[in-house]
Amino acid sequence: MTRVVRRVLSIVAACALVLGTWTLAWAHATLVRAEPAAGSRLATSPSRVWLLFSEALEPTLAHLTLVAPDGGVRHLVAAGDPHDVHALIAPVDALAPGAYRLLWHVVSADGHPVEGSYVFTVGAPSVSRPPPAPPAAEFAPTTWGPAVLGAPLVPALLRGLGVGALMGLVGLLTLARSGRGLRLASGLAVAAFLLLALHLGAWLMNVSPQRELTGDWVTTALASGVGRVELWRTGLALLALWALGLARRPRLALAFAWGALLVSGAVGHSMAMHAAWAVPAKVLHLAAGACWLGGLLWLIVCAPLGRDGAAFVREAERVSAIALVAVVLVALSGAAQALLFLPTPIALVRSAYGAVTLAKVVGLLALAGFGAYHRFRVLPRLERDRRTGFGGALRAEVLVMAVVILLGGLLAYIPPPAAPGAHAASTSAD
Repeated sequence: MTRVVRRVLSIVAACALVLGTWTLAWAHATLVRAEPAAGSRLATSPSRVWLLFSEALEPTLAHLTLVAPDGGVRHLVAAGDPHDVHALIAPVDALAPGAYRLLWHVVSADGHPVEGSYVFTVGAPSVSRPPPAPPAAEFAPTTWGPAVLGAPLVPALLRGLGVGALMGLVGLLTLARSGRGLRLASGLAVAAFLLLALHLGAWLMNVSPQRELTGDWVTTALASGVGRVELWRTGLALLALWALGLARRPRLALAFAWGALLVSGAVGHSMAMHAAWAVPAKVLHLAAGACWLGGLLWLIVCAPLGRDGAAFVREAERVSAIALVAVVLVALSGAAQALLFLPTPIALVRSAYGAVTLAKVVGLLALAGFGAYHRFRVLPRLERDRRTGFGGALRAEVLVMAVVILLGGLLAYIPPPAAPGAHAASTSAD
C-alpha cells in the first residue's frame, strides 16, 4: 500500500510540474479598455482616468498612481463606476504637457491582486522620455513570497490545510455516532481556526500594494466584499472551536463548522466567474468531500477500539455507501467547475490551472481505487479476520486525500486561462 501511495504522489507531482510548464494567458482581472488609452496623445489634460477590467473589482482595494515626466508621483483617489462593476474612475487635476505613466494595482472579486502600467502623453510631442516602468512586469498578477505556477505558495498552502481541517471536522461530526471521535474533532477545530486565521493574514499581505499590514489597510481590506467573506469563514471556525472546546456542544459546533464550509463556496474563482453556477458547484464539491473525509476519519477512530467485528463492519459498510455517493458528487461538481473555468478542452493540458486540475483527477481516481479495494476486497474478510491491514489502508487513503485538498488550495490561487482571443489593452506602449 505504501508503494501505491508513493506512485500516486509521484504522478500528482509530475502532472503539476510538467503540464504546468505550458501556460496560456492568465485570466485574472485584465485591463481591456482605458481612458486615456495606452500610448495615446491628448491635446489637453484629461479630467479623469477610467479603467475597464475583465472581471468585477473590489474598488476600495484599488490603487492608482500617476508618475509625471519629472518623476513626481500623484496618488489618485479611485472609486467604482456606478454603471459597471468592472470599471474604476479617478479624477485627475490639470496635467502639464509631457509623458505620464499610470500605475494600477487592483484586486478582483476572486480576491487576487493584479498590477500593471501604461504611458500616455499630454500636449505637443517632446524629446523627453516617459517615466520608467517599475521593476515588475508591465502587466502581471502579483504574489507575496514564493510562488508556484503563478500562485503565492504560503497563502495557498494555508488555505488548503485550513479548508482540509474544516472538511475533516464537518465530516467527522456529521458521521460520528458517538462521542468517540471528539478528541480528534477538537484537534481539527483548533487546526481549522488557526490555519484559516493565518490564511487571512497571508491573504491580506498578498493583496497589499506595499506588502505591509498597516492598520488602515487591514481595516479597508476586511471591509471589502472578499475580506468580509474571509472574515466570516474565520469567525465561524472560531465559533465552532468555542462550541466544541468550551461549551461542549458538538451539534452546535457542527452547525458553525457547516456554516464556515458553506461560506468557503463563495471564496475565490467561483465568486468572480459564473457565480450563479460556480458557487453552488463549489459548495457541493466541499460538502461531498467533507462527508467522504469524515467517514474515513471516523473509521480510523473506530478501528483500534471496535472489538465487535460485526458492528465495525456495519459502520464500514455505512461509510462505504456514503463515500460512493460522495465520490460521484465530487466528480460531477469538479467537472462542472472545470467546464466553467476552462475556456477550451486544450486548456486542460496547456495551462497551469489545467495541469493542477488533471493532478486532482489523478488523485480522485486513486481514491476511487482505494474505495473499490476496501469495498470488494477488505470488507468481505473483515468480520472474519480483523488483521486485514484496514487501518493502514485508511491512513493511506487519508494521505492521498490530503494531497488532493492541498492541490485544491493551490488551484484556488492559480488564475484560470483566458479564452482564446481575450487579451488586455496595450499596457506596454511607451
